[in-house]
Order: sequence, then C-alpha cells, then structure tokens
Amino acid sequence: MSSTAVFPINMIRICIDGYGYDLSGRAYNKMLFMPLPFAGYCGMLLGMDDLFEKVGYPQAFQARRTFHKPEKLRGTIHIPEQMLDDEEMSRQRGSCQTFDIIVQSRRQSGWQGILMDPDRTYAKKFRSEMELLHHICGDLEKISGKAGSGGGFYDR
Repeated sequence: MSSTAVFPINMIRICIDGYGYDLSGRAYNKMLFMPLPFAGYCGMLLGMDDLFEKVGYPQAFQARRTFHKPEKLRGTIHIPEQMLDDEEMSRQRGSCQTFDIIVQSRRQSGWQGILMDPDRTYAKKFRSEMELLHHICGDLEKISGKAGSGGGFYDR
C-alpha cells in the first residue's frame, strides 16, 4: 500500500525557491502540465486565481470585474484532464520551503481554506489571501531566522 498523499484538484503545492524581500518559486496542480513559475506574492496569488478560473473549482461567488470583454460564466464545474498524478505532485519540493494550499471556497472576493506543510504535520486555516500570506511569511521567517528583519510581508 502506498503512502503517497492525495491531492484534490483545489490543492496547489507551492515550492518556494527564493525568499528575501519577496519570494519566488513554482506552483503545481494536478491540472497543470508544467509548473507555474511565479515571482512575488502577487504573482503567486494571481497565478493561483487564474488556475481556479480555468479549472472552474472552487468557483468564485462573484463575477470578476474586467475592462475586457467578459467571459461567459460557467454554470457547472469543468474538470479538465488530469496532467500530474499524486506521486509526481508529492515529489515536488522547493529549495526554501514547500506548502500545500487547499482553497475550499472563494466567497466575499477572497479565499478560504487550509495551509499545510507537505508532511501534513500541521494545518492552518485562513479566511483571506492576506491571512494566507501572513501564515506563509511567518513560517518562512521562522525557518530563515529573519523575523522582524524587514524581509516579511508585513514589515514593508
């Protein structure tokens, strides 16, 4: 029997390869053929949000505002073909830190979900993207020893 973790389609593995004033790394999801590289907190969040829109899960409870021609709203969940299996997802690790993020819902123009370490030894709930970033930065500062050194998201 395999001990590989199960990765639902609303889970994203964040592999952080660089952390200083900002962070950089890769995001993995079962529906992505290639990793989604990101630079910065905003790049990570925007990339994840775009992925949720393409997959259709978790669905946003409000329509996006845009200056472009609005896309047709999906009435049902569209589950694209799975590109990565659970074993391949489990092998992905960042050189600084790795997080698994499950976004359970996208209500009130924000995300609600759970942040976990890859070994599932702890889980932290979040009610917004800012709270998610607060948890990520706190964990990175503990590991790097940069607490209060101006390297964290809230120290700007």
